[in-house]
Amino acid sequence: MMLLSALLLFAGLVFWGDRVAGSGSVPGIRLWREEAGVIYVSAPLARYGTQTVSLWKKEKEDAYVLFLPSFWETDARVRMWTKEGDTLELDGAAVPFGGTRELTAGMHTLTVNGRSYVLEVMASANIPALFVEMDNKKMTALQEQPYTEQYGGKAVLVSPDGRVETEAKIAGLRVRGNTSADWPKKPFQMTMQQATDFLGMGSAVKWNLLSNWSDRTLLRNKITYDMGADAGMAWAPESAFVDLYLNGAYQGCYQISEKVEIGPERVQIRNLEDFTLYKPTEEERDADSMAEITKADPAAGGVAELENGIQYRGYATQIGTDDITGGYLLEIERPSRIFASASFFITQNGQPITVKRPKYADHAEVAYIAGVWQTFEDALYAPDGVNPGTGLHYTAYIDRESFVRKYLVEEIVRNYDASSTSQYFYKDADTVDGLLYAGPVWDYDMSLGNPIMNPRTNQHYISSVSPYGLFAALPMDEFSIWYRMYEQEDFRKLAAETYARDFLPLLKELEKGRVDALADELQASALMDGIRWDRNRGADSAAREAEYRGHVEQLKTFIAAREHYLTGLWKEGRESRKVYLDGGNADMYISYVEGLVGDVLEVPLAPEMEGYTFVEWLNGYTKEPYDFTKPYDGSDLYFTARYRSNTDGSILTVGE
Repeated sequence: MMLLSALLLFAGLVFWGDRVAGSGSVPGIRLWREEAGVIYVSAPLARYGTQTVSLWKKEKEDAYVLFLPSFWETDARVRMWTKEGDTLELDGAAVPFGGTRELTAGMHTLTVNGRSYVLEVMASANIPALFVEMDNKKMTALQEQPYTEQYGGKAVLVSPDGRVETEAKIAGLRVRGNTSADWPKKPFQMTMQQATDFLGMGSAVKWNLLSNWSDRTLLRNKITYDMGADAGMAWAPESAFVDLYLNGAYQGCYQISEKVEIGPERVQIRNLEDFTLYKPTEEERDADSMAEITKADPAAGGVAELENGIQYRGYATQIGTDDITGGYLLEIERPSRIFASASFFITQNGQPITVKRPKYADHAEVAYIAGVWQTFEDALYAPDGVNPGTGLHYTAYIDRESFVRKYLVEEIVRNYDASSTSQYFYKDADTVDGLLYAGPVWDYDMSLGNPIMNPRTNQHYISSVSPYGLFAALPMDEFSIWYRMYEQEDFRKLAAETYARDFLPLLKELEKGRVDALADELQASALMDGIRWDRNRGADSAAREAEYRGHVEQLKTFIAAREHYLTGLWKEGRESRKVYLDGGNADMYISYVEGLVGDVLEVPLAPEMEGYTFVEWLNGYTKEPYDFTKPYDGSDLYFTARYRSNTDGSILTVGE
């Protein structure tokens, strides 16, 4: 008995020591081990145990940064160590192996085996920390092959007050996204072993970790998702900010978000995926391989064609139901990407649409949903909105309220992808209502005037960062659904009414303090993120804060100007006019500016002409310099460019 008691006591001491040393979180055991050449610090939790974070090496400056989670307490004593047992000193005092030191935010001197480095300690605030753990080899594979899912892991969510709120097993982790997947700061999809609730958003298996790398405020996706929900959309993804650590290494400020999918806590419709049995080949699982298969044998995943000319990709599946009317989850996709989709169709008018669910849809299922969409599209293309074959108005095929609200979200935030991708739609079974619904909202980091889009990435010579003029309602692709919708008079009227009633108050809230409140909450984490990903590297904390706040002010300015324009157009009934530009033989980034009559016009982007420097814009009729400080009276007007020669200083005026 004494021997057993001694063994239990020894095991308990080892277990407790493992907690104090920072080798795991409560209540599980850490899945990874220290790596050579990395310096680690243990951060104590509020009640019991620790979490381990590693110092980040700034290679160019030969310095270190320690990014601490929000539950860090400034007077906390921590342990610092390396796998090799290096001799460490902090501010001239030795850090004994196994001992602890007080560590505060700010600048320090770290000495490793006699060599001194600058160590900056930064601390987050207000938001939870998400620690994702997996075997070291799997984490290395994730970094080297980011698009290949790595299986097995653990997620530990720690609140700002140091409580472990969620600890759950991860089935797989992979990089997600299209354009965003190529950015330095990767977005992830996290698949749990069983349905897990994060931060009260409801239990689900799949969760997205959005990087928001292109948005220096980190706020645009959050603002737009919340706008969709607050404006009454049937479903909009809930999300929250977290500081993400992968095996202790800080990855930045992320937005943990619900995934756009069918489910009890997501898009709540019947899931036809549950009735569609198909085992894809390895080639069919690979999007790159599928993109190469176009006119091959349809039975082998190639592209087939229906009698009405619709191209599609489907499979010979086993369908466990006689009702294939729903539910379906669809996404408008770009022509350049559509052939990488597992299942899809291309309408008679050239609109590519991915069938997201069922992912490997049966031939009959794709043919059915393609027919539903085509019937709706035929009505929408008709000048009077009536399908010439059925005699039904386009509103007979859709839930018009959801389409109006989805359009308004795209238009208000001036979404760059409004006509081309990340546009979701869904349809339940006919036993429910048989209508097409627009939504959910998704992917808005490159909207709301994000300056990363300016100027060379503008679409079709239309500024995507200007707050003035319609954008989503413009014909910019082979098929622009919002343009076609806005062409219908009843849709325009309902959009204006819905904007004034449901969206304008939300924009006013953003202007009056909502954006500032979000920025205040996120600022400490955003400043850490800016250092980690080289997006904000001011010389000191004051300069970094000023730079971050500058990005926030730019966002606020856009929102205020956008609200002013749309309110003038839709609520006040003011006239909006385009003024076209003539830049001669120069490279032009936009072809016109647009504004409300009675407002000053936006100064157009300067064109670029080889051998010349742009001087000014002239009134194309009078050839006099245009005064952009005076309100535009609505008279006929166009602008022409004036240049100065870089060789002899002579003046070149376009049109003379």
